[in-house]
Amino acid sequence: MKMLTWYVGSKTGASCNPGKFGRHLQRCLEPELWDMLLRTYSDADYDRTWDVLDAMCQLFRITARSTAERFGFEYPYADDEKVSAHLKHVRSLPRDAKEIY
Repeated sequence: MKMLTWYVGSKTGASCNPGKFGRHLQRCLEPELWDMLLRTYSDADYDRTWDVLDAMCQLFRITARSTAERFGFEYPYADDEKVSAHLKHVRSLPRDAKEIY
């Protein structure tokens, strides 16, 4: 939520207040980003949880890249790729795996 707040602030020049705990994010985010945020809520189903994690990572990546650019920071692409590769590996493990590597 913090990244979404920073994203909204950087995108709107702080003219749209997402409110405490992002209560008003819907009115501040583009509709496609709002839809992505809604996809980050899970119903505790194992496979659905992975889809939710993927949606959350994608939403963070989109907003963090934009926010970093607006504030003149460098987005850590290499770290992003490593985390994504690790999550892909863990997701491919059998459910009863005892070790990651």
